[in-house]
Amino acid sequence: MEDKQDFSGQNLSEQDFSDIEDSVICPVCGHEQVLHIIPSVNVTLDPEMREKVLTGEIFLFTCEKCGFSGFAGYPFIYEDKETEGGFLIYLEPDCEEREVGVDGDVADQVLLQNMTMRLVTTVNELKEKIFAFESGLDDRVLELFKTLALSKMESDNAEQIPDELRFTGMEEEEGGERKVYFAAFKDERYIGVLELPYSLYQSCMITGAPIWDYPINECGRVDREWIIERMKADAESRAAEEGEGGPEGSAGEEHYEGALYTNEHKRDEHDCKEHDRCTCEDCSTKEGK
Repeated sequence: MEDKQDFSGQNLSEQDFSDIEDSVICPVCGHEQVLHIIPSVNVTLDPEMREKVLTGEIFLFTCEKCGFSGFAGYPFIYEDKETEGGFLIYLEPDCEEREVGVDGDVADQVLLQNMTMRLVTTVNELKEKIFAFESGLDDRVLELFKTLALSKMESDNAEQIPDELRFTGMEEEEGGERKVYFAAFKDERYIGVLELPYSLYQSCMITGAPIWDYPINECGRVDREWIIERMKADAESRAAEEGEGGPEGSAGEEHYEGALYTNEHKRDEHDCKEHDRCTCEDCSTKEGK
């Protein structure tokens, strides 16, 4: 987008969340046109907006000249005040900060309700956080789960494993066993679905207990980088207590890998557009449950 609103370094309360008109330039034909931006939604008050966010409709623009359709990236707040105690997700494309300050009215609303706040930089991250919180999962545990799952698959078959997992939903099968589903990607290409038992998520919650005490101030990013830093810090702390040197190699992952000893995972390969949980921006996402 041309002349994109730059909110870097601002507190959320300093931003104007009224409707905004901005300009966008088509990457195909170079045509410039006005785009109506919706900078924030509260799905508690406006529930139909949830689907527009998950399908990407709210970020979509179509060139008036050549018909090209694409996503316009701009700062955006998604707020749900009721689900799982409430949560707020702030999307800021290309943000280099790990935390964004929250003051004023926005902070009062969030803190009074003890809402979870997260910072993301892509629409896919935004959708994954929504799915996770709506499923009642802790996104910190989920990042540990994904990191260890990828690490274990690398040791199993280094040439045919994904390099990214995106949580898409959870289901209860016959017999009461719950399954956790991930969209699997290799070099940003969708390659299938990874299915893992919910019991492994529970194991990660227990194994990673020292990590969960680490505070997340303001509106912070919780992603693979965050969990690896926390794993490394925990490993260094344990080594110091034992009078040893710092961890080498895999940032202390060995301590956690016991939580994922299983042969129950599998990947279902099929067309991305036929899968109703995919978080890919090319897909028409359904309910994500």
